[in-house]
Amino acid sequence: MSDFSKKTLEQAPLTTEDTEKLLLERLRNSTTEDDHFRWLLFVVGYYRGMQRIDAAKGLLQGFLTESDKSEYKVHCHLALGQIATDEQEFEPAVNHFNAALAFKPASQKVQYVLFNNVGYCLNMLGRYPEGERQCRLALELDARRPSAYRNLGVSLQGQGNAIGAAWVLVEASKADPSDNRARAILEKLISLNPTLIGSHPWIMEGLDPSPASGSDALPI
Repeated sequence: MSDFSKKTLEQAPLTTEDTEKLLLERLRNSTTEDDHFRWLLFVVGYYRGMQRIDAAKGLLQGFLTESDKSEYKVHCHLALGQIATDEQEFEPAVNHFNAALAFKPASQKVQYVLFNNVGYCLNMLGRYPEGERQCRLALELDARRPSAYRNLGVSLQGQGNAIGAAWVLVEASKADPSDNRARAILEKLISLNPTLIGSHPWIMEGLDPSPASGSDALPI
């Protein structure tokens, strides 16, 4: 361990400058590509937390050109897509998520996140039929998590399918009763279509879901 690392470990709390120096030192001194990528993600996370977005993007884009490993490229494009989504740059976000999918990620969880993220961005762009297809691909991978149900509800509502939207929003709410986002979308849908509950009383399950109904659901 270098003198700087020893010094920073002995002192608390670290300044933001010390934290950055320590992380960059660990990144430079990585002995394997796996270790290098792990520390790169730590640095990217630090830069994002400090709102130094250009620095985070620069590291990810640079690594994309340096590495030949598909899984690393998947995670770089995923992180770049998430950054673009945070900045409400939804078209570039879709491009990054699709680029990650093109590398055929081995993890089913990562595939779910990518399909679902594409669906969310397409909804934000008003491309609801395309968004629906992506959300359904995510649900084919995992029908227990609420996020893709919620985004599918937005896709269906955007296409004028109020009943279909209500059904998937109820499923999202039941999958995770502690997540109020699906419930808020459902309440807005009902306010725009006040006759829905009278003709489809099962919608009440989404407005006041039983905690037990989501006990086996995976967290988002």
